[in-house]
Amino acid sequence: MTLTPDFLSKYFTEVHFAKNELITRAGEIENSLYYLTKGIVRFFYYNPTTDKETTVEFLFPEQFFLSFTSFVQHTSSLLSIQALKSVTAYKIGREHLMALIQQKEYLQIKTDILEHLLIKTLDREAQLLLQSPEEIYRSLLEKDPQLIQNIPLKYIASYIGITPQALSRIRKRIF
Repeated sequence: MTLTPDFLSKYFTEVHFAKNELITRAGEIENSLYYLTKGIVRFFYYNPTTDKETTVEFLFPEQFFLSFTSFVQHTSSLLSIQALKSVTAYKIGREHLMALIQQKEYLQIKTDILEHLLIKTLDREAQLLLQSPEEIYRSLLEKDPQLIQNIPLKYIASYIGITPQALSRIRKRIF
């Protein structure tokens, strides 16, 4: 399904988030689906025992996002979603989305979201299991240069699963 400005303005509400603002907080129930049109968002878990954040995903424009498990199971989100740059997105609430996808022509939205999430999750799992941190960083340089250019290194290190110091050593070897 192609998302047109008319479709978005008819069924979704435009929302804005400032740089570093939390869109979804861990502990809250996710009640909305968002479609990112401008900015970058980061998904992360926070462990209060270790006082450590672990970044699990970055998203760029033209993608849907939400705390999926929280939305589907109507439970508290385990992760937080943060605007890394100022964000413009379109938002639709749970009830409106459920009513919309009851219409056959809009069911494709749900299918697109599920396919995207499954592919991203499986790709990420394979990456973490099969590649070293240096290989992951090199892959990001090759496939996602905008990620490297726009994301603070501390978040990239967390995404790769290493410390910022280890990332610095990898960057020295590469450059």
